[in-house]
Amino acid sequence: MLEPGAILQDRYKVIAAIGKGGMGSVYRARDLRLRTDVALKETLFNDEVYRRAFEHEAQVLARLRHQALPRVIDHFIEGPGQFLVMEFIHGEDLGNQLVRLGQRFATPQAMPMILRWADQLLDALHYLHTRPSPVYHRDIKPKNLKLTQTYDIILLDFGLARGGMTVAVSPDEVADAAANERKIYGFTPPYAPIEQMRDGEPDTRSDLYALGATMYHLLTASLPADAMTRMARMIKGQPDPLKPICSIVSHVPEAIATVVEHSLAVMLDDRPASAREMRIALSQARSGRRPAAAPTIVEAQSAGVAAPPPTPTHVTTEPHANTSVSQPVPPMTGMQPSLTSFPGTITPSMIQPTTQPEAVPFGTLLRMLTTGSPIRSIAFSPSGDLLAAGYDDHTIGIWNLKDYTHLATLKGHSSSVRGVCFAPHGGLLASGSDDESLRLWRVADGSSLRRLHIAGCPIESIAFSPDGNYLAAGGWGGTIALCAVEDTRITITENLPCPFVHSLAFSPDGQILAAGAYDGTIYRWDVRDQRALQPLAGFSTIILALAFSPDGEYLAASSNTSVQVWRTSDQRPIEQFRGHNGPIHDLAFSPDSSLLATGSEDKTVRLWRIGDGTMIPISLDHRAGVATISYSPNGILLATGSHDGRIYLWKVGG
Repeated sequence: MLEPGAILQDRYKVIAAIGKGGMGSVYRARDLRLRTDVALKETLFNDEVYRRAFEHEAQVLARLRHQALPRVIDHFIEGPGQFLVMEFIHGEDLGNQLVRLGQRFATPQAMPMILRWADQLLDALHYLHTRPSPVYHRDIKPKNLKLTQTYDIILLDFGLARGGMTVAVSPDEVADAAANERKIYGFTPPYAPIEQMRDGEPDTRSDLYALGATMYHLLTASLPADAMTRMARMIKGQPDPLKPICSIVSHVPEAIATVVEHSLAVMLDDRPASAREMRIALSQARSGRRPAAAPTIVEAQSAGVAAPPPTPTHVTTEPHANTSVSQPVPPMTGMQPSLTSFPGTITPSMIQPTTQPEAVPFGTLLRMLTTGSPIRSIAFSPSGDLLAAGYDDHTIGIWNLKDYTHLATLKGHSSSVRGVCFAPHGGLLASGSDDESLRLWRVADGSSLRRLHIAGCPIESIAFSPDGNYLAAGGWGGTIALCAVEDTRITITENLPCPFVHSLAFSPDGQILAAGAYDGTIYRWDVRDQRALQPLAGFSTIILALAFSPDGEYLAASSNTSVQVWRTSDQRPIEQFRGHNGPIHDLAFSPDSSLLATGSEDKTVRLWRIGDGTMIPISLDHRAGVATISYSPNGILLATGSHDGRIYLWKVGG
């Protein structure tokens, strides 16, 4: 095993081991040249045959380009190890989520997401299997699946009992390997087909079995019987021990269960012939989804739209090597009387003298604040002098925008902080986390005041009502918790039925609560009597962000790469914005309701004029995907948070 701090090729600094198997290990490392995190996969083989096979495999994998696959960046041999350098995917894998969330996967609310992931994986498998040198994964399972910020799936390959994905090789190479009388392939029994357990050669249908077993586990929260046990029973003339999906969970339609069970046939020839065939069958089984609305569409023009922003007048100095964003942020409880220096903090010596926002042009980057973790959410205080940020490392950062100093790290959550928002008055900050809890903090001293556990609901979004009397929280649970806030007390007054929620917003008058759900629908309630209102339909998949205009005239929502705007007076869709080429994670109206800002995975923020639907021909460019955005109360600043742990402050008004 490599020790933390070890440097390979004078470029990759090992941070920590994140996986270990019979033939090697996987490490999280820092690319010192590009200043990004990478995954280093080490495989230990000494003979020349396997070294040649590794070189061939690495070259093939480096040419792969698919949105559901991590990118292979580099490969090298150093000492006894062969190393594959891959894009590091942040987040929790589905294996851990199954352990943590358990039966919540086996629910009607989660099923559309599981089917969406299956469609993405089948598209990736079709791509892999149809390469000039076909690639077979051989170890599809929940542990090798991660979710992006938009809940899209990424297929990883950290299995180490064999050398990674299997790339088809020439007959001569096969003969050479056979002469060594060694098999380097492994498997995970509940997900492995019979031919793999018998050391057979890989096949496209082998991956389909593993995908079917993974879907079975996710849909039912039960492991399927392994293929060897099933084969033994069949040989003895006994019934197949694999329980039908519909006998375990009643909400899965029979047509969908049939497709999954078809892929789980013990015999190779009884499975779907290809990933494409299975994908078509699954799509047909899912037919009948609500079509998307067709309002006026405003397309981005190719000329002038992607012009780079003006050169920043004042940008913080990037952190030194010993303050890399890959390093964890030490816990710090409560406010500190003076700035505490720790990895990721912007200290006074690292910033230039403050310049008033009015002194620089529209769209100028004023500051780049580097934190210690990917950013999930940000919010300005009502006065605009503080900024709160929720991080993936379970903490909350508080920043003073008068001098761009870090004030404190609030510690208390045990999972990602998905939402932060300041109360309109009273000096309170609320936070919601994947750990199924809401917390209230006193802004003045950073003390934790209350913790409210919402059982069965990993929280995705929170929102304060404009008067501060209510705090709404929603996520994986089947309801939205509408909480009453009085002084520092918080209690649940109503549970509003709603599917999986990703975004919440109150109307400016506080009378309506809107929720963007996984099924592409906006659910609405009258807050005064908690009465359900007519939902709004406009998308066919998950709504990522939702916002009312401050004047109350418009409601905007994003899904994938488009934004839909409705008129609130009659709930009519009036226009649709398209200009991003990646999922739009967040959006925010300017305080005067004249502009809508949209932040995307494509590393840009774009600004749209409300009324005529035109896009301002300037792009606010980032170094990584944009996860969250927020306007300052006076409309002068736009704060954006990215996946690489940087907060950007832009001049957009004044």
